Amino acid sequence: MDEVNQQKMLPTIRSYLKLYTTLPLSKLATFMGNARAGQDSEIERDVDKETKSLITHLLAFKHKMKNVVWTRGPSGLEGTFQSGSELDFYIDNEMIHIADTKVAHRYGDFFIRKIIKFEELNKKLQAIKI
Repeated sequence: MDEVNQQKMLPTIRSYLKLYTTLPLSKLATFMGNARAGQDSEIERDVDKETKSLITHLLAFKHKMKNVVWTRGPSGLEGTFQSGSELDFYIDNEMIHIADTKVAHRYGDFFIRKIIKFEELNKKLQAIKI
């Protein structure tokens, strides 16, 4: 149950972090306080306390999203720690800087290849004498 209690706010934190590229700690702490107020009716509104709690949850988020990834070797436990999350962030002077590390699809390359195929097909059709 301790593990569940540690992780119960992580999905909410992740959803807020996906919305922003930079976010003040106090603002996210306010958001999280409002999210918890919906769960617990007796939460006192102390921003400093909420900010300290938020930093703890952010560290837990970073820690829980790290996994050992096998690179090579006989054991599956040999490897390097890598982030399993598509988000990465760091805190600098009360500001959270968020980077989306998910690789974007290359739609432009796809369409260029299709246009080239279409042009080749069009030239072949024009070359056919009917």
